[in-house]
Amino acid sequence: MLNAMTRRVASLLALLMAATVLTGVTPAAAADFQADAWIKLCGLSTGCTIDPLPHPWKGRNVYNTTGARQSVAVRMEDGEGVRFWITVENDGDQPDTLTVDGCRGTRRFKVNAVLMGKHKRPDWRARNVTQEFRQGTLAFSFPAASEHVRKVFTLNIIAPTQAEGVSYRCEIVIRSEGRWAARDTVVATMTTY
Repeated sequence: MLNAMTRRVASLLALLMAATVLTGVTPAAAADFQADAWIKLCGLSTGCTIDPLPHPWKGRNVYNTTGARQSVAVRMEDGEGVRFWITVENDGDQPDTLTVDGCRGTRRFKVNAVLMGKHKRPDWRARNVTQEFRQGTLAFSFPAASEHVRKVFTLNIIAPTQAEGVSYRCEIVIRSEGRWAARDTVVATMTTY
């Protein structure tokens, strides 16, 4: 009886490890260090014409490096702008500094601005962190067990292109300085029409 139970537990652990390796998704569990990020499509143009519903936040308490289950996609007219809201928090049990390594953009998709807070319109009073976002040096310090202490920023991308059917995948990687492997990735994908 004990050997059969030991084999079942070992089989379940092997299955869980294989699923984590194959999908890139780590099950939610208490950890010393764990970055968490989630993303929401605010909308197109000034004023975020799509917000609020039906566009939910994606990725809360989902931890992976692929963006699986924490990605949003939007089709946009060439020449249009789009805004995304990204939230970052420390789900770990230890104090930690989380570093944001954002996308750089391309000639067809420009990272126009990254501002602290949720902004539907340009706000000159908001802290502009565009350079830190692009360079991977945007960092936030969090106390231990601070799951409800959050940092939110607005990512604005414009598509100054005349090309239709062009796509861009903006990966935003959040890294734990306490344990480098404890990272999380959210993804915004844009396609022009």
